Amino acid sequence: MVAVDIETTIGRREIPREQVLAWESRRADAVLGKLAARLGARGFGELLTGSSPGDLRGAPLAERRTALLAAKTQLGHAGIYAAFRRELALSERLARVGVAVSRGRAEYSVTWLRAPGLSAEQFAAWFGNLVVADDEIAMTDACPDHYLLRGLPDGRQEVVETTGGAPAATRFLVDYTRTDAVSIPVDPAYPIQIAGTAFLDDGLAIGGVRHQFRDRDGALEALLTVQFPASVPARLRHQHEWHLACEFGNWLIASVR
Repeated sequence: MVAVDIETTIGRREIPREQVLAWESRRADAVLGKLAARLGARGFGELLTGSSPGDLRGAPLAERRTALLAAKTQLGHAGIYAAFRRELALSERLARVGVAVSRGRAEYSVTWLRAPGLSAEQFAAWFGNLVVADDEIAMTDACPDHYLLRGLPDGRQEVVETTGGAPAATRFLVDYTRTDAVSIPVDPAYPIQIAGTAFLDDGLAIGGVRHQFRDRDGALEALLTVQFPASVPARLRHQHEWHLACEFGNWLIASVR
């Protein structure tokens, strides 16, 4: 296995990898608790063969990652929809209000990563293939707040996740062939672009992404940006910068396994 040394910058502050892992650890405990609340002790134990959130709290992060992935996989798509149906209905209503109130204005979450020894082109190809090959395991495992990420037959990506510090999980569809609603600037210094628009089922655009990559001085550099309606609270946008650091850090490591 290739060791990957990841440097993270959020805002203008360099973040030690240990702090990103600590954020992931807190979110892992929060999601384990949420799943237990949704499923009840018997249902939770059925998914994880007798385990309880108390058993897992404080366990090594790798063990909690495995437990979360197993629980989400065992639940399946229908189980995820059922467990989070009220949250998804609430978050959809809030998204619609947020878009209306923002009147086209947008704000961004921005995280910068650097990984010596990795190739921007190779990582972008690997990441793009996750959707094409519908590798749900790799997509879901990258962050505790991922509940369902899958490629759809029409090429779009379905996402159910907790965005940043939001209290409720959100469901949306990402279309990587449409960028007309994405206002994130293109940085010409980053030649590799992964961009797309996030939609609700009826076609309402609620946000977008533009992830930009380059090779510089023997390292992959990633400028990761998510677009939100301007009405989204600053705290949520800031927490999503940690979400980006977590998921893309883990994807960078997974890409060279």
